[in-house]
Amino acid sequence: MNHPTAKRAIIGHSVKGRAIELWVTNAAVARPRTLIIGGLHGDEMATITLLETFLTRLPSSASVAILPLANPDGFERRTRTNARGVDLNRNCDFNWRHDSEEPSGPAPWSEPESCALRDFILNWRPAKIVSLHWALAEVEADGHHSAALATAMWDGMDDAGRQPYRLRIPDRLRSQQHGEIARVECPGSFGQWCGYSLEYRDGSLPAMVTLELPADPEAARPAELPSDHLETLHARYARDAAGYLRAVESGVHAMLHASCEHRG
Repeated sequence: MNHPTAKRAIIGHSVKGRAIELWVTNAAVARPRTLIIGGLHGDEMATITLLETFLTRLPSSASVAILPLANPDGFERRTRTNARGVDLNRNCDFNWRHDSEEPSGPAPWSEPESCALRDFILNWRPAKIVSLHWALAEVEADGHHSAALATAMWDGMDDAGRQPYRLRIPDRLRSQQHGEIARVECPGSFGQWCGYSLEYRDGSLPAMVTLELPADPEAARPAELPSDHLETLHARYARDAAGYLRAVESGVHAMLHASCEHRG
């Protein structure tokens, strides 16, 4: 990684012993710190590449930790899950369920990758967390207290950049009742753990945004996604990864810059 102040750190190892690496810029700078995560699902390759390129363009004053690849075994296998077949985005303890549609593991925090990410967050205490996924085409605030961060990211784009996305912010009253706002189809999700459950020792709450890349970055986001949107994206990426990355990079990097600059 080419950044003048970035320091490499290994925060843990995967099931197969691969290092889980992140790069931290200006680690000694006081909060607000920003953590940006990609590759929690190993087959979401664009999230990894976009963060690798974003790191080279960070402003030198930013205090940011970038974890491009949270699931290195899944990346090597090109699978959503880790080497034990567990979806790391269903392995957190908030609303965890053993009967999740996506495999959630034998217990919350059963996987070394999810534990490494959890422990880093609890130690470094980022004020803002952004996790990249595909392909729901949305900027989602996890918890009402995350609304300002999501809005800042949304406002960081121009009208053309916003076209393939939608902005999702929870209702304030429902967000105060954690179990009600959490989408039942996403038990044990990392974003909901951060946004609805995580509280630091000093009582502060991190702002959490899940940034879902679009299947079709040239089209306006429809109210309802087609049922094959994920398959469409996989096919497009296999056919022309460079073209897809060119189409989404400007908007994604604008949102990430806005997340780093946001002061809450």
